[in-house]
Amino acid sequence: MQNAQLKKILIITCCLLVGVGVVFIRWYIKSNIDRHSVYYVRNISHDRDAHPEFAMLLDNIDSMEQPDKQKVRYKPESGASGVFSDRFYIYNGANALNDEEPILLKEDDFDGDAYVYHDNRGRIYTFDKTFKVRSAYDYKNHADIDIKTIDQKALCDEIYKDFGFLIKANDKKPMINLQWLFNKKYYKRFN
Repeated sequence: MQNAQLKKILIITCCLLVGVGVVFIRWYIKSNIDRHSVYYVRNISHDRDAHPEFAMLLDNIDSMEQPDKQKVRYKPESGASGVFSDRFYIYNGANALNDEEPILLKEDDFDGDAYVYHDNRGRIYTFDKTFKVRSAYDYKNHADIDIKTIDQKALCDEIYKDFGFLIKANDKKPMINLQWLFNKKYYKRFN
């Protein structure tokens, strides 16, 4: 009788330990991939015009390092709509021009996530999930901008000038490199 009880206790203990171990491993993998997604995405092949490091930064901003920098503000959307949205704003007042500061944000869109960059000259650029330019609008002149006329390299350089410090702060090699899992999860998205 005592042997049977000991056997039951041993089986229950083993099951609990395995369950806790599986939960811990799943949590660690998710947090590792989220926290180091900028590093991982810089080491994955992607389309020439895509800049997926900003997409990963905005997708995982809660897990990312947000360095204190003068006149830079990080702000999730507040209010009733903010509870249900994924919107997150990053303002860079240090590069303001005529009281217009560059803003980088993630917002929900009718066909998935969209990333938006407001420059300090009155233009809004919308990017798709790979951070390729999808549309552009000049809100000072109330006119759409043909994306074929946009110098993608110059725009990318401008975004890096305004928000590249976030990429640098979060481009750290993890202790346990899970690049293969990241590639498995995100390869189709960025190619």
